[in-house]
Amino acid sequence: MPAPFSPESLAAATTVYRAERRVARFQDVDAATTVYFPRFFEYASDLYISHLTAFGIPMRAVLEARTLAIPLRHVEADYRYPLFFEDPFVVELVAMEVGTTSFSLGFRMRSEDGQRIHALVQTVHVCIDPKTVRPVPVPDEVRRAFTPPTA
Repeated sequence: MPAPFSPESLAAATTVYRAERRVARFQDVDAATTVYFPRFFEYASDLYISHLTAFGIPMRAVLEARTLAIPLRHVEADYRYPLFFEDPFVVELVAMEVGTTSFSLGFRMRSEDGQRIHALVQTVHVCIDPKTVRPVPVPDEVRRAFTPPTA
């Protein structure tokens, strides 16, 4: 599956949603003292859930209803500059594309001053009926949350 966004487009994109973070947990770093690579996927996932919640989507109710699941179909990352224990950084949602049954998101992890990009992450999610494990249309509220704002 080709990447939905180019690294250049993610590096230059306008921020849609953001959160300030710090590499605060010792288990976030590896033996080289840099952030352990899968943590970048966790940082993106945390922002994804925070964005849905900010749009008024009751995540607990969605999970308890078991009428929709949104698993990942594809993930990838480009690592640009290391993050170390206790480093502050910003996680940004910078790209969104919604299809019929899936949507793609682009994330950027950068230094607080914006001078360094630490990582670029892309995710592709597919909406499924958890009982049949078949694709279903992206729900309207999720579509609204991930439709880029118009100028």
